[in-house]
Amino acid sequence: MKRILFILSLVVLLASCGKSINEGKKDNAANGVDYSNTSEFVLVDMGLSVKWASMNVGASYSWEYGDYYEYSNESFSGDIPGGGTVTLHIPTQAEWEEFYLACRKKNTAVNGVNGFLFTSKKNGNSIFIPAAGYQYTYPNLGYSDVGEHAHYWSSTFAYDNGSTIYYTFISTWIGLDTVGGMTGFSHHPIEFDRLPIRLVD
Repeated sequence: MKRILFILSLVVLLASCGKSINEGKKDNAANGVDYSNTSEFVLVDMGLSVKWASMNVGASYSWEYGDYYEYSNESFSGDIPGGGTVTLHIPTQAEWEEFYLACRKKNTAVNGVNGFLFTSKKNGNSIFIPAAGYQYTYPNLGYSDVGEHAHYWSSTFAYDNGSTIYYTFISTWIGLDTVGGMTGFSHHPIEFDRLPIRLVD
């Protein structure tokens, strides 16, 4: 049921923003475009192996936290109005690491929301990663690190047991230039926490 709800959320997001996806692919031909303050769901070319969504799953604007999800290692497809299908996935650990190392990072706020501006060193395009923290469900429901740290799922398991997953961690207090490579990742059991998701194509 949780997996179905996640898929439905993504399909609704893609269906409502299909025109923006088409426009975004066309706009990506330009360099130096700032997508940190937008209401368009754009697949942004950062000059990397994958394109990065301009906003979190469940968000209507690039600075919104969106929804918090239990982990689901899936690829997701949605139909674009006017024809065509886009298939997106949760970034792997390697894709997050590539993103870190290929971008300049800046602690900033967009419309009063704390987060991190990532600007590609390759083509100058920028996206905003809000410091959404995470939602915990044990021993009760609540939120932690909101406005201070960014916790996002990766799709890479830390061990072969299928119960511990790498996630990306971006902090306002350790200095973003220190999180490149493996220091930008942590791992933990996936039973209790819900994290936001930033998808890639």
